[in-house]
Amino acid sequence: MPQTNQEQPKKDDQFCFQLGQVSVDSAQEGNKKRTFSGVAYSGEAITDHWYWDKVVFDLDSIQIKGRIPALLEHRTSQRAGAINSHSVSHAEGLKIEGNLLSNEFGTQVAQDSDDDFPWQMSVRIYPATVEEVKEGSVIVNGRTFQAPIAVFRGGRIREVSFCALGADDNTNAVAASHSPKNFNQPEDTDVTEVEQAKAAQTKAEQERDAAQAELKKFKADKREDDIKTLETSLNKQFSAEEKTSYINMDDTSFAFMSQQLKQFSGQQPASPAGQQQQQTNTVPVHLQHLFSHQATGGQGGQQGQGDNQGTALDQAFSKFAASQEQK
Repeated sequence: MPQTNQEQPKKDDQFCFQLGQVSVDSAQEGNKKRTFSGVAYSGEAITDHWYWDKVVFDLDSIQIKGRIPALLEHRTSQRAGAINSHSVSHAEGLKIEGNLLSNEFGTQVAQDSDDDFPWQMSVRIYPATVEEVKEGSVIVNGRTFQAPIAVFRGGRIREVSFCALGADDNTNAVAASHSPKNFNQPEDTDVTEVEQAKAAQTKAEQERDAAQAELKKFKADKREDDIKTLETSLNKQFSAEEKTSYINMDDTSFAFMSQQLKQFSGQQPASPAGQQQQQTNTVPVHLQHLFSHQATGGQGGQQGQGDNQGTALDQAFSKFAASQEQK
């Protein structure tokens, strides 16, 4: 879900910093464009920022690519000028020079400056990485800074702005629902609707998986109980391979197999010959051999032979398990 109109300024304002006053040069005869200049960043720590508390930009890795826009109050719709050149050094920091536009916003900056209005310079900078130093000290820009402090490495300046108030004052009003960042405490951030939806989906998936696992365990336990009951009914101890075969059967196949094995054991009366033939024609093809054994006793049509009954039963077990494995 895209960020709302309120969320995006809050996020971007984390990277806006007040950096002192900017000088607008006086109008010069024969020059149609008004110029401005100033130290965009001195290299010192910026303190009491509403989000970062204390931060320092690493001048050695700072980035300015091409002509950087100069806006009014960080609003892209209020273009006041552009930076033409810059220089970076530990001694003087980041210095910039640029031209004002001749539109209403550039003219407003120039006219107010002529009337001695103290325009503040603010910069929007996005770091490649943020090093949070929580203990001890760190050396940046040839200076030593004490923790806690955040160090912006590879900071890319996207724009500078002329502000009537410093960036800190502006962003405090815009982002009043945020709490200042405290490096000694867990950060208190707003949970977006996307994060809430993801959390709800994760919870639903976990509950679904738990229910499926519980159902699977219930079925497995029941099948084991049914196999033990069948062993008791048949007075027979199944082998490990037989048990595995029975466990892997679907419910319909297992129920049919149990019924047929009980008939082989003599616990259920066999159907008359006519009914037997009709029943054989209605069962699955891969299970019809069970009826053949029941009818023949495994000895060419002879039934009721005491020693042969066990043989037929064992053959039925083996054939039924083999047919399940070939399915």
